[in-house]
Amino acid sequence: MRSPSFWKRLFAFTAASAMLVVPFRFLTVNAVVRVPVSKPSASVSAISDVTDGIYDGVLMKMTDLSYVNLADEVGQSFDEIEQASLSEKGPDALLEEIRRVNRMDWHEPYDEAVGQFFSDLRGWRVLAVDNEEAEAGFYAVAYAKGADVVISYRGTTNNVMDLVADAGIYLSVPNVIDQLKPAKSFFEAACAKALQTANAKEVHVILTGHSMGGWLAQSVYLEERKVAGPWDISGVVVFNSIGTGFQPMAHETVPVKDYHFDGDVFSRFGTSLGEVIDVPNPNPDASVYDKHQMYEFYHYFYPYAEGTSSWNGRGERA
Repeated sequence: MRSPSFWKRLFAFTAASAMLVVPFRFLTVNAVVRVPVSKPSASVSAISDVTDGIYDGVLMKMTDLSYVNLADEVGQSFDEIEQASLSEKGPDALLEEIRRVNRMDWHEPYDEAVGQFFSDLRGWRVLAVDNEEAEAGFYAVAYAKGADVVISYRGTTNNVMDLVADAGIYLSVPNVIDQLKPAKSFFEAACAKALQTANAKEVHVILTGHSMGGWLAQSVYLEERKVAGPWDISGVVVFNSIGTGFQPMAHETVPVKDYHFDGDVFSRFGTSLGEVIDVPNPNPDASVYDKHQMYEFYHYFYPYAEGTSSWNGRGERA
């Protein structure tokens, strides 16, 4: 008698192979070095790029950092993490991401690139982490600044359970998606911890995620907005999200924004709860893999020209 886990894994490999074989036939992993634009280009979208007072570029960075294991940094402020990064200490994945973005877009000395990366993260701290990658392919991280909380859900990695979830999402088979239960549990646990540490009666929460993590963020919002609790979900901001199964919500008071990088094939499947914002692609020849990655969004939110940035360091576009 085969276990349910066996059938989930078999289903994952079969479905994921069918979905990925065509686009990934053309995959070439390449980090492109882009030429700085002559003038920083502002967002081409008419939709506000600030959510509940927080610049969406900050939310993009926090989402990107969901791919870094920050368990050892829980309780630390980004000011402390920045100082460690200047000494090239801390998570290797974080240091490599700073170098990658700097190599592709910023072209600054390392210490200046570190300063730019953390410039609008200062004052925030890592509140909590839930790492269930081995058991369910799930990882999430929460950040806090006073009574403001951002919860970021990690997307697909090379974990087999992620492939199970991706297949279930794409094929609308929700009973094989194991990540949704821990995603909701982490939401409530992070809110409770933020309430305690901030000594507040209510916390304001923004949900973010990339790829499958974007699907989780939107799904958690649909579930938790019905639950009476000491939290107020003030926004959902996702990046290259898998949107299958969602119906756009008309007249919704909570902003739901889905940033799609031009040319990404995976986020074009299905629909999103809210507004889809198309992010221009400065390199149409980028690989299928690159077009889906979080590092492609830095050029949009933090464009550079001759060392002059387009934001004011406070988490809002200048």
